[in-house]
Amino acid sequence: MAEAAKTKPDLSLFSLFESYVRYYADGDSHTARAKRLDVNHFTKFLLHYCGASKPQKLKVDDWNASATAAFIEDKLRQGESPATVARRLATLKHMGRTLAELTPGFVNPAREVKTPKIPTQRPQGLNKNEISGIRNKGEARIEERDSFVRHRNKFLVEFLLDTGLRAEEVRLLRMSQFDDKCEWIKNVRTKGKRYRNVYITSAIRSAFQKYLELRALELARFFPKLSKTIDKTLPLFISNYRCNPERPDSFLMGSKSIWRAVHELSGSNELHPHLLRHSYALELLDSSNDIRLVAQALGHGDVRITMRYTERSTEQIAAALEKSRNSND
Repeated sequence: MAEAAKTKPDLSLFSLFESYVRYYADGDSHTARAKRLDVNHFTKFLLHYCGASKPQKLKVDDWNASATAAFIEDKLRQGESPATVARRLATLKHMGRTLAELTPGFVNPAREVKTPKIPTQRPQGLNKNEISGIRNKGEARIEERDSFVRHRNKFLVEFLLDTGLRAEEVRLLRMSQFDDKCEWIKNVRTKGKRYRNVYITSAIRSAFQKYLELRALELARFFPKLSKTIDKTLPLFISNYRCNPERPDSFLMGSKSIWRAVHELSGSNELHPHLLRHSYALELLDSSNDIRLVAQALGHGDVRITMRYTERSTEQIAAALEKSRNSND
């Protein structure tokens, strides 16, 4: 077997970093911004670690496992949370892996570096009073200005609370995925590229029908005669911003629009779509006491991911111990 080609030691590491950012961290998405930030932090660390005067002078050999491990330790020492440091390392591992595929002789320097252990915390959800406050705020906004967008946003929050879907799953829903009674959503694609059917409870079906009526009136502005065939290609939650009747995808809400629609109903808590998903999961777990059921409802491929909803704080453990001891008296 021929010996593997060795990476040229004078090859610019900074140019490889720029190439990675250009192809894997371009755009305004949260993930892209986080990747760019992680690469910038690591570049600044390497400058100090290697004694280089500017990024352009960093060479491929300057990035090795020792430098990666030192970067991780430095960030933890500075007080960054283990979760943030773990994300930074994940970016470096991905960058090293992609560069190894593209650069002859390059070996991923972050491959063997261990991820900091992140303490598992139970996700926070909303209580009944907080959910009631959100609904009241939605109604107040509609009374202030009765518009389709405000009705849509209010029902969007109800829909997220009732189904536990991720924001992106909801954003991409098409009318073709709903049955005639609006009881089931078919073939919802999960993050793991699996598919599941999602149930819509009777608690929101009347609100669902009302939203569909308002949605039909809004679509009538763009489709004088909207056939069922065309409607099935359109999203459930529509946006009229720069929409084109000839392109169904143009009616999709943007990812940021979904986030803003939820956030505008914030009260004492800063609302975001995943907080509603957490609330759904915690309520379902409390009512069913069935972790497998909750895992399937959330679309988790691994029940260990769902187990974090069963985590308890040290205060809760202490209270349970006190209760158990006192009950034996």
